[in-house]
Amino acid sequence: MKSRVKKSALVLFSMMPVITWAHPGHGHENPLSPGHYVANPEHFIPLALTVAVSLVLIGLYRVYVMKHIK
Repeated sequence: MKSRVKKSALVLFSMMPVITWAHPGHGHENPLSPGHYVANPEHFIPLALTVAVSLVLIGLYRVYVMKHIK
């Protein structure tokens, strides 16, 4: 289990420079506004995927882990 977590962390950290690159259009609108994150697919797609994966993991946790606790 620990090796799986370490491998996942390694993949995530190796992708961080790519994720943090600025895309064209920075400076034309307020980069801190919520509209910037919703209007630009470079921000919206990873945000939507993160929310979707989080909801799936929470659902799986509630179904499998909480079921065995009771």
